[in-house]
Amino acid sequence: MRDNKVIQVLALAVTVGAAAAMVLTLRGGWGPALNPDPPRAVGAELARQALSLLKPGGQITLLTRDTATFPNPATDLVRDGFQRALRRAHVGVGGEEKLEVDPLRRVLVPSGDFQGWIHHGNSGDVIVSLMGPPVLSPSERAQLGEIKPAVVAFCPGNWPEQVDFRSLFGDGLLSAAVVSRPGVAASRKFAEGYVTITKANVDDFVASAGRNSAPTAP
Repeated sequence: MRDNKVIQVLALAVTVGAAAAMVLTLRGGWGPALNPDPPRAVGAELARQALSLLKPGGQITLLTRDTATFPNPATDLVRDGFQRALRRAHVGVGGEEKLEVDPLRRVLVPSGDFQGWIHHGNSGDVIVSLMGPPVLSPSERAQLGEIKPAVVAFCPGNWPEQVDFRSLFGDGLLSAAVVSRPGVAASRKFAEGYVTITKANVDDFVASAGRNSAPTAP
């Protein structure tokens, strides 16, 4: 009887340990605490770009990952910085779409969903994506016709190696983007780790990033 109790206690300890390990893995492990300033600054910059593109009668739609199922503190901080900046400007988010994302897969908005939000957007609206730019096939892009809403995207990581930003801006699929600086590790300052791209400086960014080829297929 005593042996059975010992086995039960050990089994419980193993179960608790496994659960704790899974939570730590999803939250990024035992590493150093996340500095909240850079992601919040990213959110504030995305809001600044969105507000500059928002027209009277337009609304802002936010596309973000659902962090309830798979926690992602960095995304939560970017979203927090974005909403704080909007509140200071007395502007609200017209709609927020939270998408479930498998953390083992590439983080991006499904192309059909992004196409639908762009298609149903109106002139003066702004779509803000915290999950990268719209990555559409040639046929999906052709079906859109005239693009009415502006699109602002947060593009962390190696997006400059995966898409052709020049084409995205040229086709009207992007109006502004906050992008990780190529070859720069995580920084404690926004200006060191990220750059804001608009149509005015996209050519310079592409040249500095060494991007002169077509985008990688999704």
